[in-house]
Amino acid sequence: MRRPRHESDVVRAKGRRHAAWYNKVIHDAPWIDGDETPRGGLYIALDLAQQAYRVHGLAYMPGVSHMHLYDPRRFTWLLDPHADDPRDCVQVRDNKTGKKVVWR
Repeated sequence: MRRPRHESDVVRAKGRRHAAWYNKVIHDAPWIDGDETPRGGLYIALDLAQQAYRVHGLAYMPGVSHMHLYDPRRFTWLLDPHADDPRDCVQVRDNKTGKKVVWR
């Protein structure tokens, strides 16, 4: 019989899955599969990059034509298992500056 999981454990588990998926989308998929459909890997990566730039308070111009200026691979999502609030367990790191901010 399975024990019920505490809500914070569930939130952290979801955060772990989300961080792994974000990193896969940003660092692997769009650069390999070349899916340029509106909901393909490239556009999902650009959408995540736009959010990451904004969370970090950085300027961003959307669109594939500006991708060379705003590389999505600049960011990496991390799990902080020791965050006081489980909703703050996912952080996005700016690989250029090393700064980490909470990703909700």
